[in-house]
Amino acid sequence: MARGLKERVREYALALGFEDVGFTDVAPFGLYVEEIQRRPAMYDWIQTQGFSTLRGATPSTKHPWARSMMVLIRNYHRRAFPDELLGCFGRCYLVDERKLRGEEHSRFVSLMDFLKEHGIRALYDHEIPARMAAARAGVVRYGRNCFAFARKSMGRSSWLEILPILLDAAVEPDEPSVAIGCPEGCKAPCLEACPTGALYEPLRMNPRRCIAYLTYYGPDITPVELREPMGTWVYGCDLCQEACPLNRAWSGRPLSANQNLVERAGDWDLKVLLSMPMEHYQERVWPQFFYISKSRLDRWQMNAARALGNRGDPGDVPVLAGQLKESPYENVRAMCAWGLGRIGGRPAKRALESARGDSSAMVRREVEMALGGGH
Repeated sequence: MARGLKERVREYALALGFEDVGFTDVAPFGLYVEEIQRRPAMYDWIQTQGFSTLRGATPSTKHPWARSMMVLIRNYHRRAFPDELLGCFGRCYLVDERKLRGEEHSRFVSLMDFLKEHGIRALYDHEIPARMAAARAGVVRYGRNCFAFARKSMGRSSWLEILPILLDAAVEPDEPSVAIGCPEGCKAPCLEACPTGALYEPLRMNPRRCIAYLTYYGPDITPVELREPMGTWVYGCDLCQEACPLNRAWSGRPLSANQNLVERAGDWDLKVLLSMPMEHYQERVWPQFFYISKSRLDRWQMNAARALGNRGDPGDVPVLAGQLKESPYENVRAMCAWGLGRIGGRPAKRALESARGDSSAMVRREVEMALGGGH
């Protein structure tokens, strides 16, 4: 790709609204491979989701036609989020409209069309190590919380999505920025903010303990010791990002409200999620939050029951009691029992006592633990 065309591509991407654009080669990501192979037990679950941890680490092997890579940064915190959704849903998922073909999808399609019009074959591959690609392309730095922080845009915050795009044209690489971008003297509040211990040391994370993983890929029922630390999160988590001084500065800016989310927030109320029918899930929840299978209504309801228990509002007892009695899913009934035990009070106790004869051993164990104060 001639230098002039490279700059035209960059200018077009920025004009579309992407925050930054960088270019790099398609050499193997050796450090990424080393990290994955050093901790295999933390990542073997990825294979069960139909992905590969290593296939994208050698782009030129997977895609022999690729000669370079363009890396885009998208800001997903352009507008303010409704307060009632914060603490329950990760911000990046609230604006992920890939299934809905929304504004961000249209922006991406426009860029891909631009490349095609200029005779460039382009492909977005989600298996490529995005953060390492972005650092190698010079558009991000690393943070101790394992997130990537913008190098030159967005106030150097991490409210960003990275899109690595393979190109069949040779492009001069930009200067890499493989460095830590945390503020000087920062005492890593992000590590302290992680309630499940997923961030066990700077630049190291155990994904199996991450709240995001636990909400959509974890066991059918959340392990007892992780339920309380997970709080009211039902899909993703932002705690380590919220604790970062760089991100607090960005979040404190005056932003206009995201009216689309304001209008849809009621569909994702915790009590609605717990009692929703399959139709509501597949039509109003799954298209926005599609990492959980379209058939796994029970996972959403289990997450909601745990979140309601942690919210601790006695007003939530009726919906928990109703699903403890009526849900066809034992993991949902079991978590409703846990939630009732966590809230406590006479109405919760009566609901638990009435469930002692449940057909599921799992539910009966949870009921007895809740009645015994072992929630």
